Amino acid sequence: MKSWPFFSYFFTYILRAKTRQRLLFIAVLGLFISSFSLLVIQGIMGGLQKGLIERSKSVHGEHVLRFHEITSESLDGIKEKLQKAGLRYYSEIEIEVMLKKKNFIAPAKIHGIELDDDIPQFLAEKDFAGMIMANELASKIQLKFMEEFQMIVPGVTDSLMGEIPRFGTTELSDFIYTEIPEVDEFESWTRISFVRNLLRKKGINQLRIFGDVPASLKKSIMETPTEVPFDWMTWEKMNGALVWSLNLETKVMLFLFVSMTFLVAIAITSGFLIFFSKIQRDLMSFWILGMGQKKIIQLTFKFTLLLSGLTVFLGGIFGIVTLKLLERYGHDLMPDIFVERQLPVDLTISNICLSLLIPFVISFIFSWFSFAAFRKENQSFVQIVRSLS
Repeated sequence: MKSWPFFSYFFTYILRAKTRQRLLFIAVLGLFISSFSLLVIQGIMGGLQKGLIERSKSVHGEHVLRFHEITSESLDGIKEKLQKAGLRYYSEIEIEVMLKKKNFIAPAKIHGIELDDDIPQFLAEKDFAGMIMANELASKIQLKFMEEFQMIVPGVTDSLMGEIPRFGTTELSDFIYTEIPEVDEFESWTRISFVRNLLRKKGINQLRIFGDVPASLKKSIMETPTEVPFDWMTWEKMNGALVWSLNLETKVMLFLFVSMTFLVAIAITSGFLIFFSKIQRDLMSFWILGMGQKKIIQLTFKFTLLLSGLTVFLGGIFGIVTLKLLERYGHDLMPDIFVERQLPVDLTISNICLSLLIPFVISFIFSWFSFAAFRKENQSFVQIVRSLS
């Protein structure tokens, strides 16, 4: 006797029963919602996190060669290797300063960029005659377009009339918006010559690289001799707190959904216990028709696995379809205050596997408990027949 008539009978029993199997039907529906919602939330959250990371990397680069002090070396050997690899880069002097206009003072990080190098896309066609900054930083010192302000370097002093911090005067020549709050509120850009004149030093203290650097190229660059030692900083290392918080966010989300799936699995256990108690006579009928008792018990357990697996699979399919529809036809759902006006989607194989495996494994564990109780109560169909007699 084939297995499908056995499975078909009980699928029909669950779907058509009006009063006896509502608990199991609700539990199966909860399992469907678990896999569906887990996949959708992972896809949208992954899209939001990916968008934030890509915006940050487009500004700060994926790798930074950070020198221990300002070096006047040309670094032609390192730059030649980067050019051969087709990687974009630019040299800069990065310093922390105080911006002052009248009685308003605000801390800032200044990037003096070498304009002959590859200027990043977000700075393309900007006016480097003065300082480029976001409106958030300019508003801290009530600075308007083309107005002059002072840039004070607390770490560098002049001995004229006492130790006075060195300062320079420039103007706000252009605005920028990077969509990264911590950047727009603290960082600004200008030509490297202005920073060099302010510090009265030639050279750079950082080299920013955009793009993935092969391990062989990284090793070759690290072995290049330089007059000033440097550290190789990756984006993940420079933004350790952000990476940690994003990982924590993902883990908390998975924990909440695992907890929700546990509640659904408890309902599945209760539903299967009731279901097994209702089908004892039906199973005995299969035994009377010639199916072995061991075979019946095996098919019963396979049916529970098939039911859970099919439910989780359908939930995953509906989740993928929903994400694809949001990605293609999603309109602006968020107000203007948010950077992401649409719901971004980043669907990966790992997200799909987690969304299917977590509900199925938990359902499998709890289904085993209910099946073990059923098998213990039905060790012999002969005893059931005698009890009925």
